[in-house]
Amino acid sequence: MSIQLTWTGDSQFNITTEGGFSFKVDATSNTAPCPTEILLSALGSCSATDVVLLLQEKGFNITHLENEVTYTLTEDEPRLYESANLHFTASGTHLTEDDIISAAQEAVSKHCHVCLMLQPTIAISCSAKVLE
Repeated sequence: MSIQLTWTGDSQFNITTEGGFSFKVDATSNTAPCPTEILLSALGSCSATDVVLLLQEKGFNITHLENEVTYTLTEDEPRLYESANLHFTASGTHLTEDDIISAAQEAVSKHCHVCLMLQPTIAISCSAKVLE
C-alpha cells in the first residue's frame, strides 16, 4: 500500500492515494490545507463515521450529524496538538445527548483508527448537542 506525494513548489504537494483520489497540501495553508489540518480532518471524519454507525446499530434513525474538532497546542516549539474535543451535533428520532456521548466515547476508545493512533499523545474528549 502506498500514497504518492509530488512536490509542486514552495511548501505544496499533490497527494494521490492508492485508490486514485487526489488532493493538495500546503504547509503554509495559503493554497490548500496544511498537513496538520488534514490530520485533524481525519480524526473528525473517522470518529464521526463510527458515531453514525454505532447510533444506527442501536436503532437510531440519524438524519443529521456534524463534528466540530477544536484543539489546543503545546506552548513550546514545535507546537504539537495537546488535546482535541470532538463536538457532535446530531438529530434523529428519540436521540439524546447521552446517546451521542456514549457512541462517541465508544468510537474514540474502541473503533476509530485515527483516535487510537493519536491518543497516546493527544487527549481526546467528546461533547454533544441534539438538534431539535
